[in-house]
Amino acid sequence: MNRLGLLPGWDQLEVAIPRVTVTMRRVLAQMQCVLRPGSVTAIDGALRCFAAFLTEQHPDLQSLRQVRRGHIEGFKPWLAARDGQNKPRLTPATITHRLGTLRMFFLRIEEWGWDDAPPRVPILPGDLPRLDRPLPKALDDASAARLLRAAQADRRLLVRVTVEVLLRTGLRVSEYTGLRADAVLTIGAAPWLHVPVGKLGEDRYLPLAPPDRRPDPDLPGRPRARVHPLLLPRENGRPLDRHTVTRMINRAGAAAGLPHLHPHQLRHTLATQAEVSTAA
Repeated sequence: MNRLGLLPGWDQLEVAIPRVTVTMRRVLAQMQCVLRPGSVTAIDGALRCFAAFLTEQHPDLQSLRQVRRGHIEGFKPWLAARDGQNKPRLTPATITHRLGTLRMFFLRIEEWGWDDAPPRVPILPGDLPRLDRPLPKALDDASAARLLRAAQADRRLLVRVTVEVLLRTGLRVSEYTGLRADAVLTIGAAPWLHVPVGKLGEDRYLPLAPPDRRPDPDLPGRPRARVHPLLLPRENGRPLDRHTVTRMINRAGAAAGLPHLHPHQLRHTLATQAEVSTAA
């Protein structure tokens, strides 16, 4: 029983550790009320995996209330040694997901005040492996220039503004989509962008492009009959979101002959914008 598909079913587990199984299935019943079927299936697999470990390694355990740190410390290498679906071992992402799911399971039964909850949540955030997620690579000068030219040629003004503002300011997508209607200020004779408190814990003021390089001031989506609270809503007045911004960036990217782009790549590209501006 080393592959996920060969984990014991709930009926088998109920024979070996009945009280543990009852609690886990109660949680699954709760999750089915609020989560999508695919998410419930993933939780089911993670819980059955831990139940299989307890059955195999701690058959005398009568209740989840008896689970302690030692059980988790034993479960981690047991889990890491399991076969993957198409690989010799489970991937770090799968291990992280199962341990994270198990941690949330213990947190939930503690929050809900269930009698079967351990005195303390036995699995800690530090038990989850750190995944190697390299940041998206910045565009080189030539690619950034091609992207900017393609965006400037797009018939949709919001695409032009989005790509140019993100390239020239290095804003995070969440900062960009949340810009308020009064975000553009004049300081001295130059336009500046006011970015509210973010990760650095303070407001920022970013210089915008000079007048001959600045995006069209007649911003798209701004209803003329009333003032919109956002600086850059969609044409229908609804707020932009990360997915819409990503699609707009990749619309310009496709026209420039570039592979799929992540919005954070534009943020990382800011350091090269002096050369890009000259090239464009």
